[in-house]
Parts: sequence; C-alpha cells; structure tokens
Amino acid sequence: MQKFAMKPPGDKNPEERGENEITPSAQAAQRSRAEEELRQSEEKYRTILESIEDGYYETNLRGDLTFFNKGLCRMLDFSEDELRGMNNRDYQTPEEAAEMYRFFNRVYRTGIPVPSFDWNVVQKDGSPLTTEGSIHLVKNARGEAVGFRGILRDVTKRRRVELALGESEARFRSLVELSSDWFWEQDAKFRFVRLEGRQVIADGSVSGQNLLGKRRWEIGLEIDESGGWERHRALLREHLPFRDQIMHRTLPDGEKRYISVSGEPIFDERGRFKGYRGVGRDITEQKRAQERIKFLATHDSLTGLPNRLMFGEFLTPAIELARRHGRTLAALFIDLDRFKVINDTLGHAAGDKLLKEIAGRLRSMVRASDIVARMGGDEFVVLVQEAAPHQVAVLARKILSAIARPIEILGQGYRVTASIGICIHPTDAGDERSLMNGADAAMYLAKGEGRDNFQFYSEGIRTQTSERLSFETGLRNALENNEFLLHYQPKLDLKSGSVTGLEALLRWQHPEFGLIPPEQFIPLAEESGLIIPIGRWALRAACRQNMAWQNEGLPPMRMAVNLSMRQLSAEYLSQEIDDTLQEAGMPPELLELELTEGVMIHNPERTFRILSEIRKMGVRLAIDDFGIGYSSLGQLKHLPVDTLKVDRSFIHGIPDNCKDMAIMKAIITMAKALNLTVIAEGVETKGQEQFLREHNCDEIQGYLFSKPVSSEEISLMLRQGRPRFLERRAGEVI
Repeated sequence: MQKFAMKPPGDKNPEERGENEITPSAQAAQRSRAEEELRQSEEKYRTILESIEDGYYETNLRGDLTFFNKGLCRMLDFSEDELRGMNNRDYQTPEEAAEMYRFFNRVYRTGIPVPSFDWNVVQKDGSPLTTEGSIHLVKNARGEAVGFRGILRDVTKRRRVELALGESEARFRSLVELSSDWFWEQDAKFRFVRLEGRQVIADGSVSGQNLLGKRRWEIGLEIDESGGWERHRALLREHLPFRDQIMHRTLPDGEKRYISVSGEPIFDERGRFKGYRGVGRDITEQKRAQERIKFLATHDSLTGLPNRLMFGEFLTPAIELARRHGRTLAALFIDLDRFKVINDTLGHAAGDKLLKEIAGRLRSMVRASDIVARMGGDEFVVLVQEAAPHQVAVLARKILSAIARPIEILGQGYRVTASIGICIHPTDAGDERSLMNGADAAMYLAKGEGRDNFQFYSEGIRTQTSERLSFETGLRNALENNEFLLHYQPKLDLKSGSVTGLEALLRWQHPEFGLIPPEQFIPLAEESGLIIPIGRWALRAACRQNMAWQNEGLPPMRMAVNLSMRQLSAEYLSQEIDDTLQEAGMPPELLELELTEGVMIHNPERTFRILSEIRKMGVRLAIDDFGIGYSSLGQLKHLPVDTLKVDRSFIHGIPDNCKDMAIMKAIITMAKALNLTVIAEGVETKGQEQFLREHNCDEIQGYLFSKPVSSEEISLMLRQGRPRFLERRAGEVI
C-alpha cells in the first residue's frame, strides 16, 4: 500500500512563493557556466583534432579553408598563416581540383557524405601526395548548407607498397605461367598425386590427368645414366633428394624429348615419410644445342664432314690399331685445282656449293670404315684403313674421276680437278705428324706435275717441299727486303707510230734464284693473299716512275697497271687509288687499270659499283687477255671500260690462219661499235702489224718493237722518239 506524505498546512508551491523568477545575478552566473562549458568543449574538440596525425579541414561553400588542424599543416607543409584562407585549388593540380569540385557538388546536392575517396594533393614544394579523404556537408542552425568538413589521411607510402605488392604478385603469376618447369608431388608409394604447370611430354599422349596414380618409370621415361631405374628406385627407397636427373622419352615419330627432374622427400611433423615433391623441366632444346655445339666443334659447318680437330682424334687411335695388328694405313691429301679462280670469279656462294658437292662425292667413294674430313678451304683428306698401295692408287683414280665430273653452278656446268698426295703407314711414316706432312708434300708434287693427278710420297719429295717452303717464305719477305721491281712494255699507236702508253710488269729479284718472272710467283701470291700488298706497291711504284719521267722533260704517258681479282674485292680500293694518285701528283687520266674478264662474273653489282667509282675519278679501265675467259662482247656493254686488250692467242696465227683473222676482224668491228679502244697483245711480226693496221686496230704491244725493259731503257726509247722494231728471234720466249 502506497503512502503519500501530507503537505503541512499553510505551505505554498514554489511558483506561489516566486522561486521561478531568475535574478540578474543568477542569469550572469548561468551564462558564465555555459561559456565555460563551451570553452572546455571547444578546447577538448581542438585537443582531439590536434592530437591526430590526419588532416582535418572545414571550408565554406567556395572551398576556402575556414578551419583546420596542425595535421593538415604538417601534411601540406604550409604554416597556419599560409594555409588560412587558402582554397583547395591552391594545393591541387587543375585536373584534381576539377574532380574535387564534382565531389563537393554531389555532396551539396544530395546531402550524402563521401566517406572515402582518393584525394591527390600537392605539398608546398610541389611534391605529390596521395590521401584518402572524406566530405561531409556542414549546415547552420536553420538547416542551411554553409560549407564542408572532412578528414585527409596521407596514404602515399601505403599506395606505393600496395602498387609494389601488386607488381610483385603479377610478376610471380607471370613467372609461374611462363615457366617451363612443372611441379609435382608423389605419395609414399611414389605415385603422382599432384601435377601443375606446363607439361613435359609434348606429343599430347601424356597429360597431367593421366599421370596421376602412376610412377615415373611407368610412363615410358628412360634415365640417361648407368644403372637406370634400379639406381633411381634405390635412391627413392633411401628417401634421399636428387638433383637434375636427366630422363628422356621417345615419341612415336622417333623424336626424343629430354627432361631434367629434381626432387626432395616430404616428412610429416613426426618425421614419417609421406612422399616426394619437386620440379621437372623440358631441356630438349638445351640438349640439342649442346649436341649442336659439340658437332660444330668437331665438324665442318659447310660440308658436315669431320674437321681437322676431329680427324686428329680419329688418326691417333687408327695408327695405334694399325701398329698393333700390323696393318697399313693410307692418308690421301686432296687439294682442288684452281678453286680460288672459281671462288673469286663466281662468288663465295658458288664456291660453297662446289665444296659441298665435292664432299658428297668423296663420301660416296670410300668404305664405311674409311674417314673423309675437310681440313679447311679447298683441302680434304681421306684416311683409308687396311689397303695395299695398289688399292689406294685405284681409289685415287676413282676420286680424280669423280671430282672432274661437271658441277652445275649458276645454270652452267663447271669442271674442277684435284691434286692428291698419298702417304702410307708404316712404310713412309711412323706417326701422325709425319704421315700428314708426307701426304701434304706429295700433294704439292702432284700440283707441280701438272695437277689432276696423284703422287705417292718418297724421300725425294722432302727436298722439293723444303724448296717450295723457302720460296714462299722468301715471297713474304720480298716486299720488306725491297726485292720487287717493275719492267715496262710500250704500246704503239698504229696511226702515228709513236709510243702512247706503257704497261708496268712486276718482276722479283730473288737474292738466290735471280730474276723471277711473274708466272712463277704470282699464282702463289694470289693463293696466299700476298697479291694485295704486292699490287699496292706496284701501283705506287708505277705512278711515281711515270711522274719521274715527266719531271725529266719526257712527254706524258698513260701507265697501265694490272689489278688482280683479289685487289678488286678489297675494301677501300677506290680510296687507295685516289691516295696513290695524290701522293704521286699524277693526273688520273694517265692511269689505266687492266682487269681480267672474270671480274664480270664475280658479284657483278658490287664490281660495277667499284669500277664506276674508279672511272668517275678519271682513271681508264681495260679488259686484259680478252677472249680466253668467261665473257663476251655483249657482256662488255654492261661494264664501264674504255679499252679491250685482245689475247695473244688470237694474234699468233695472223696472217696465215684464216680463222684467227676472221675472229680478230669481228672483235675489232664489234669493239668499235661499243666505242672501245682495241689493243692487240703479243705482236711479233711485220705481217701481224700490217694486218692489224689495215683493219683499224688502235694499238699494238709485243716483241715486234719492244719486250718489257727497265725504266732506264724506256727513258732512252722515249728520248729517241720512235721505238726500234724487232723481228722475234726463233725460240725466244715472250
């Protein structure tokens, strides 16, 4: 039961007593307390704002800052005075500011705050910052929008970390996707339970799915090592790791695919064996590359034959085996005759085709037990086991016949011959070095005997080989020892009867053998490449001598100098010729370069370009020994030449041989039609001179009026004004 208190009689309510009335002093006290509470609240609010690292901002509707904390100052690196009243455009790029105003407008229109978005700002020094920002609409007591407030948090470092992490994850995913490795796991019975990554078996017959539940030796793999699977299974039973174990599988088409497998055992937390896991990699291409490198190291890349290195590895055990069983062994050293002529005239591609064809023919001529190797260039060697000398001779004849068969190159059939040297073990040589040296020496004897033949080694060959080696060594030293000299043969103008030019002809004054004509050393110089420095010396010496005659008061003469095929293929030939003319002070129109017909076949585009460059300099060009090469008058129209020198073989039968006369008439007529100067070489008789004069040949050159003579004799001849005509004496060599 509720009890109520009784109000005493006469007691009044507070309202009746006037207690509800507030005196001025009370009002002042209340106002003071409210202000203190507001101050404390604002101080607490500001303390909270200043204690946070994030930036706090308040703006009016224009975006001008009306309030902010020190965190915003630190973030933007502005002082409070600098930041006060600043618009958000002042710490953003124009593009970012435009994006910000779209957010402000959306919040203003909808009243819905933006709790988080990326807000890119710029510090005082121009450094960019990435922040996470928020926007809330600020209203007054009447509910009117008066501005915006929000928080800015610097997330620049976090964004960088996130970007780096993303890039790292992307790289990892790419590596996994692009890796040639495959990842596998096996159970305690060595059966595949997991397989991921690219597959090793490329023919599609083995996939990740049908490998599951099978052991490695149950899918057609073989191990490339002694012991094979027995050794591998023993290793697995011992729960030992293995690294880079090479296995292969033979596909239905006979191709082998190689893999490298590595694995390690898996144990649970109690140390009990659970299986294996590891990686596998298809190394087929790597294996093929290794085999290719090994092949290239031991074989000739052009012909596929064993090279000099591998032949040496064959030769040593072959001699040891022959010695042990008392058997004979023959080495046939084969060198192609005139190969350099074809290589230089038809080009290296044609030369390569010829070498490949010859290699194939040699392989077809020998037994499976014999060895054919390419020693380099145009040199081959055949090692014949268990054959008597007469059997080796039969083989050599067959090889010569096989090599001499025509070979089609550039649509035409070409023939080459060979010189073969043979040395027999043990009768001629007891070891590898003497066997090969003997075969090489015999080969040079075969060349000296006219080529296209074979010779057996004998003791007498050693002396000849020594002399040839001495001769070649002397040629290499001839330039340094100043042993070369020039003789000059005049050219006679048939209309005026005067000397119009000279041809410089090289001679070698050997300290032991005396004066050596060019036909005895030029082929060796061509073969060895010495013709380039020798030809350069001859050109300079001829130009200097020509200007020396003019300085003596003799009339200007055109100087002809021979240019070999190798010189024409040398780099910077045009520049060398120009430098030589400048050095000698000789006008270019006084120089005439004589080339053989073969220049028209070897790399015609390059030849035409080089000859055009030389002719633009003012130097004249002549085709020497015309009629015995590969060209025709029809081909000459494509070359920038001025002069045609007809070979002496067409002059020899004039005036008695009707065919020679007819050929010479035709050559002169057609050359005149092409506006070419015609010079006849090897003119020896008055009858030849008369015939050539009557048929409008321009110039003649030969023993009829002068053989090649020294510079002193030329000086005397030119001072006399006319050459002295001579009939060639019987038996005299031209």
